[in-house]
Amino acid sequence: MKMGTVFCLEQLKLRRRGIPLLFTAVFLLIALWMEWAFEESDAGTINDQRIMIYLNLLLMTTILVPITLAALASRLCDMEQLGNTYKWICTIEEPGRIYRGKVLTGGIYLTFLSILECAVFEVLSVPAGGASWLRGFQLFFTLFLTGISIFILQLNLSLRFYNQLTPIFISIGGTFAGLFSWFLPNTPLRYVIPWGYYGVLCNAGYIYDEAKRYTTCYWTSYRAGWAAFLLLVALFLYSKGRKSFLWMIRETI
Repeated sequence: MKMGTVFCLEQLKLRRRGIPLLFTAVFLLIALWMEWAFEESDAGTINDQRIMIYLNLLLMTTILVPITLAALASRLCDMEQLGNTYKWICTIEEPGRIYRGKVLTGGIYLTFLSILECAVFEVLSVPAGGASWLRGFQLFFTLFLTGISIFILQLNLSLRFYNQLTPIFISIGGTFAGLFSWFLPNTPLRYVIPWGYYGVLCNAGYIYDEAKRYTTCYWTSYRAGWAAFLLLVALFLYSKGRKSFLWMIRETI
């Protein structure tokens, strides 16, 4: 069975489960927040509104997207977990393709969401002088790489636990830790959890002058080394998750 067919089968399981609606709602919430933040910002108190948009977009993503990916991972697994249908499913498809199909499904949803977020950044940056395609690509790479790492981790957890509330609670805890790490950038916390890499790979910063009430924003070089490290972590999580899934199938059958 081809991967496209496996993806379609995963989509059938998500039918009438509200996943497209959930992703749409999350995107609209991010877009509306970004529009409000841009309208409320004063160009006279900040040197570059584009960087403010960039920072706020990554911060909102840290808050909203991880739990959304956890919900998707849970929905992709709960039917098989509750019904113990792996034995039946594996009669029509090999286990390795089933796992890849779930990862592919998450990757496609995440790709569309990341592209739409980048579009919001590009559109809102136009009045402030426009954003370069390089910044847009760096933003997409950060959103997708961090998101897919979190999704694969959540998928592995959802396949591991019978009660799907456990992975959701882990996601909530990780989200709070990732958000907390934004305000303590010098602590090692953000480097040891995937939720923290929205901040690690953020190649922008700011300095606030309280006396003048003026914010100076600036770009920094992209942290390619940490991006490569996170990519290796994602590949490790994928390999480990696939092996664990195959072992679980053998034990079940």
